[in-house]
Amino acid sequence: MNIGQDKTILITGSSRGIGYHLSKRFLEMGFRVVGISRSDTKLAEGRFRQIKADLGNAAEVERLRDQIAGYPICGLINNAGIHGPIGPFETNDITEWVSAFQVNLFSAAALSQICIPSLKENRGFVIFLSGGGSAFPKPNFSAYGVSKTAVVRLSEVLASELSPDVLVYCVAPGPNRTQLLENAIRGGEIIAEEEILDFNYVERLCVFLAQNRDPRYSGKFIHVKDQYETWGDRQLSGDGYTLRRIKL
Repeated sequence: MNIGQDKTILITGSSRGIGYHLSKRFLEMGFRVVGISRSDTKLAEGRFRQIKADLGNAAEVERLRDQIAGYPICGLINNAGIHGPIGPFETNDITEWVSAFQVNLFSAAALSQICIPSLKENRGFVIFLSGGGSAFPKPNFSAYGVSKTAVVRLSEVLASELSPDVLVYCVAPGPNRTQLLENAIRGGEIIAEEEILDFNYVERLCVFLAQNRDPRYSGKFIHVKDQYETWGDRQLSGDGYTLRRIKL
């Protein structure tokens, strides 16, 4: 399936885990992929370009402005993320806490801003990856959960601001067999083997969103196991699948 010919998608955290699998999947579909990561991405493909950058360094993120200039970016997938300090907030190193926000939130916000002109021109999309603790409080993972919750709200704000030219989504990938999951388990999180999801789930949802033109999906917070392909007016209208205060 070569639907991505002459289209470029930028994916962060492309060297491993979800970012690697998404890069591979979109390359198979004919897209050009620009991958941003700290370490080498093992993709021997002429349509793949790697840019090495530490998203934890604001100055390096700003330098990406010149490095990706000129690419006709039709999609941005903000996938990169770190846990930050694991353990009770009371004992967290607040400097490490702030560093988690730099990677998980501020770098994603900066890259989105950099890409907006091209995304508007190409009527493209932005996908943010959320994470554990963004839909419910998860003790001992405060930096990760709070920064990823902010990512969900950012996706909603941008969905409103950039409509109708750019569609914006937030994806909850569930537990995948990644370095983050291994770190979480070492930090005390209990994940049953049967709860770990194959990467196909997040690939399928991101491909669906990359091809979607129904603006009602924009601004939604979608889990990979939701029945999103069959959503109708009930799921797509109102405040469903968003961050909202529930009135009782």
